[in-house]
Amino acid sequence: MKRPIGLILSAIVLGLATLLLLLMTALTAFAAIFSGRQPSIATSPHWVIYLMLAVSIFYAALAVWGILTVIGILRLRSWARYSILIIGGGLAVFNVIAIFGTLLSRTMLPTLQAQQPAVDPNIMSIVFVVLTVIYLLVAMIGIWWLIYFNLRSIRELFSNPAMLVQSSSSAVGKFSRVPTAIMIIGCLLIFSAASCLICALLPFPAFLMGFILPPAVTHVFYLCLAALFAFMGYGLLRLKESARLLTIAFLIWGSCNILMAALPWYQAKFRLYMAQMFAAMPAIPGQPKVLFPYSSTVVLISCIWCLIFYGVIFWLLHRHRGAFQTAVPPQPMLEV
Repeated sequence: MKRPIGLILSAIVLGLATLLLLLMTALTAFAAIFSGRQPSIATSPHWVIYLMLAVSIFYAALAVWGILTVIGILRLRSWARYSILIIGGGLAVFNVIAIFGTLLSRTMLPTLQAQQPAVDPNIMSIVFVVLTVIYLLVAMIGIWWLIYFNLRSIRELFSNPAMLVQSSSSAVGKFSRVPTAIMIIGCLLIFSAASCLICALLPFPAFLMGFILPPAVTHVFYLCLAALFAFMGYGLLRLKESARLLTIAFLIWGSCNILMAALPWYQAKFRLYMAQMFAAMPAIPGQPKVLFPYSSTVVLISCIWCLIFYGVIFWLLHRHRGAFQTAVPPQPMLEV
């Protein structure tokens, strides 16, 4: 049998959730470290900062758990099946509780309007609906994992991975030969392509090599970037050498863009760009806009993390370069 498509989709979804946890880890840590520069938070007790750091560590632990589980289910490890069942059960239970909590909070909206007349009830209703839909989708993912990874065929596959190994030697497609790391990078690029399509629809400017692109140019830029990411991601999944080289070239270009962040001119342009971004974002009526302090230290730490991330991807692409080499079929012997 071939690798089940449901298993691959589960790994992709869990991998994207892990990336979100890593982002939340970084944002929470930055907010804790630089919260003292916000006048509204500077008077808060010190235990609030320690609590935010503890939450950041908790997110990081969940991200590590997710990464190990993704690798485990792609390699058909028995413990990984139990791990994703635990994750699925937790998602189902906690998000069902969150749905009931959101619906209960919706009934308290008239009381909130009486206490804060500036709050628009229409906006609050939309917020409740969006939260309910998100909780419902996440709960459905958890229920899907509970059902799928308890199927008899999936249990037998994890208990006897040789079923997949024996059949993969006769598989025609190249997808069965894709290394786990390359598969994750390819799926990440495809997800980035989808994200760029969403960004192309937003009325926000873009920031490229120290220059601020107006919204009209930004739409075209994100569309081109989406096509590029889709080509690289699909090419990596098909083990195309051209896609590997193009991804490496993009990493080098991105690293040069990151290194430019050390220039004062670049940092000043980036702060101006973030000011334009915050100005274009809608705000809740009656609530002031909170500006994040993009100091030189914050930019430097972010650049270091990005360079480490790029370096890991570059190393994985170089390490698995042998998988992209197409074997030359033997030439038939000519009879004399």
